Amino acid sequence: MYASNSPRDPSALALRVRKQLVAQASEAMRPLINVVQERLFASMDEAAPSREKQLRRDTWTAYQKNKNLWLDGVLKAWDRILTAPPATRKTDLALGASFELVGNEVVENKIVASRLALGLMETAATEVNDLRTRLRAVNSGRELNPNDIVHPETLFLALIEQWAACGMAPVAWPLINEVVRGQLFEPLKAAYATCNAMLVEQGVLPVIEFGANSRHSGFIPPAQDEPVDFPVGETYQQPGASNRGGSQQPGAGARAQGGGYGAPGMQGMSGMSGQPNQIAADYPGAGAYWQGTRAQGLIDQISRLLVGVAQSSGGAPFMGGHSGGGMGYAGGGAAMGGVPMQAGAPGLYGYGGAGSGSVSGFGAGQPGGQTNAVGAGTGVYGVPSVPLMSAIAQQPMLSDAYYSQPGAVLQGAAPVVIQRVASQMRQQSAELKTKAGTEGEKAVIELVALMFQAILEEDRIPSGIRVWFARLQMPVLRMALEEPEFFTKLDHPARQLIDHMGSCVLGFDASGLSSAALEVEVKRIVQVIEQYPETGIKVYQRVYEEFQLFLKKHLTQKPGTQKVVAVAEQVEQKETLAIQYTIELRNLIKDMPVRDEIREFLYKAWTEVLAIAAIRQGSQHESTLVLKKAASDLIWAASAKPNRADRARVIADLPNLLQCLRTGLSLTTAQPAAVEAHIKSISAVLVEAFMSKTQAIATDQIKALAERLANLEDYVTDGGAEELPLDAQSIEDLLGVDASALEVVSQGGGTATPVMMEWVRGLGLGSWFVLKYGGQELSVQYAWRSPQGYLHLFASSVGRSYLIQSVRIAGYLQAGLLEPQEREPLTLRATRDAMSKLEAEPTRLLA
Repeated sequence: MYASNSPRDPSALALRVRKQLVAQASEAMRPLINVVQERLFASMDEAAPSREKQLRRDTWTAYQKNKNLWLDGVLKAWDRILTAPPATRKTDLALGASFELVGNEVVENKIVASRLALGLMETAATEVNDLRTRLRAVNSGRELNPNDIVHPETLFLALIEQWAACGMAPVAWPLINEVVRGQLFEPLKAAYATCNAMLVEQGVLPVIEFGANSRHSGFIPPAQDEPVDFPVGETYQQPGASNRGGSQQPGAGARAQGGGYGAPGMQGMSGMSGQPNQIAADYPGAGAYWQGTRAQGLIDQISRLLVGVAQSSGGAPFMGGHSGGGMGYAGGGAAMGGVPMQAGAPGLYGYGGAGSGSVSGFGAGQPGGQTNAVGAGTGVYGVPSVPLMSAIAQQPMLSDAYYSQPGAVLQGAAPVVIQRVASQMRQQSAELKTKAGTEGEKAVIELVALMFQAILEEDRIPSGIRVWFARLQMPVLRMALEEPEFFTKLDHPARQLIDHMGSCVLGFDASGLSSAALEVEVKRIVQVIEQYPETGIKVYQRVYEEFQLFLKKHLTQKPGTQKVVAVAEQVEQKETLAIQYTIELRNLIKDMPVRDEIREFLYKAWTEVLAIAAIRQGSQHESTLVLKKAASDLIWAASAKPNRADRARVIADLPNLLQCLRTGLSLTTAQPAAVEAHIKSISAVLVEAFMSKTQAIATDQIKALAERLANLEDYVTDGGAEELPLDAQSIEDLLGVDASALEVVSQGGGTATPVMMEWVRGLGLGSWFVLKYGGQELSVQYAWRSPQGYLHLFASSVGRSYLIQSVRIAGYLQAGLLEPQEREPLTLRATRDAMSKLEAEPTRLLA
């Protein structure tokens, strides 16, 4: 009950309170502008990869022009929200409603704003919730508009949207995110406290009695004909459309990232679905990679199970009959409990018709192994029942006592906490089964529950992270009911996210700093997913990308690793540029009459000089341009000189040319004796050219060559799968200090086949491997991939790092010298465990 001591003019009081909130937020925004400017300026001097440095410079330049526009835009946006007319609440999902396409940037902006709002709630939850409660009291108990300025998400969303609207790059927001948090959280907390004090002064709920918690994003069936916003991206189609299964999910065309557990995604297996035994013989080190055959069998088992469940109850099956290459099935056979299957039956939820599709992975006849998910072709599935989805949305969070802070689950109390969480999860599943509209829905609820029970029982995962994984059961269940592809696509974003997080935590020490940092990130990801259940697959894609960015930063944060990574990036740039310069230089002078000695010097020595100069000083730096010009001058000086004027010019320019060559060679690791040998050889060639009477190289050719060399970077292309001439000595020379903690793996392994190279490109950062090297079996974590993808860093728990090139990794995978510690991803193991329990006790499926 709300207090009866309400003000005479509730609307005016509520508006005055909201204006006070905006006024204090605006006051906090003004100094933020200068603090952001200082942060961007300081970031330009911090060590970072070249691309990151360029982003920082561009952001600093753009901010000078746009900072006032950003401030004005935010303040005006807040004022517009204040003066906007009230609107009724729109639901998350409606049956039979029209759908509105929402761009990627809209959803991404909301997720970033939600992340900031969650951060504010960690410090000001009491103030924010009290203000919401009091404003509801002023509003006669009616719910607040979701776009009300009192919601932190609304405040921060305007901040994010105006950042892009004023001309700033959205990708640059992480550069200022921490500054925004530091500058706004405390003033906003004070603003909410002031607003509460204003309402209490007017007699509005001096004491708040808390009842049951309400969910902000609950499932509420809409009123008839009420329009609905459904922010799931441009590719969404209304459930029940005939081409639902055939429509491409967002990101489906992208290369699989491997699920994070060391083996690649199913997309890389095109054309390999024939004989598993022959595949294993051809690729002895790829045991985990070819676990896809076993995984496909499990997927088919799930399909048969759900089809059989529906038909045994006289209902409609979950999936239409499957036809497809190799591992698919088409009618016939038996499901669990001896229930026969029928091909082409309608969908589980009462929709659909005969259909033909194939489960993703090992698909035949589609490029890249891409195959149709469940319901493809003419088969479709229906919408889950409204009572069930409403019950899922209204499920309370698991006990907050386990989630108060990172590491809250103490090691000694872990078994008790895990047992209690498991009990709550089972209770939730049992309650949801009573709301299920079909036997098929009960089967999905039980299958998801058993999967998360298996994850919760995985004692190799730190307890604190396991209880956060448990919170994903309800969002994943909602997705599994709406999108059965979760069961049949190993590269489903939700699976990839959980698998990648699992592959990282399975190797971490539960008591170490790394585990604590990872637990904080897992917590953040779970909270974002819970905040936006209605966005479906898109929120999983977004947080998975953010998790990968977190790993890139987290795995290289140790000072020793940062130094190694910085040097490795420079080495990669230098070596690849040298190779690319050599290729381009060969093309430039292939038709010119250049002596072999000069060609060899340019290809083997001078291209390395140009690469080092470009890395250290920039490709268009004055000294680098001088070295590039020296190449064309040398080619001209070493050509025939039939006329006196040219010979006089050579004599005049020769001292400067030789000095320039010496200066350039001094940039490399060449010894003084080697430098003098180069100069002596070049001098001999120049003497012969001076006396030669043959045709000279045309001046126009030399001029064109010089112009092209000056802009050499515009013509080079990325190299292929060629191993760089890299060794420990070159790294140590470039670093300038002892690099004894770094091992360059440059020997051993098998042949780098295209299949293995594709596997290397899909390795997930943070995954753990067993490296067989130097007569030892080492447990190493995949910590870093270079910007161009040539170099990879594996870190061991004893502090030693191993730098390996892509070609070498492929050879090690081929020979079985580098193997994932986990042969199956976490969700696949959990699914297998769930199926084993159902086979042992089939009656629990529909209990």
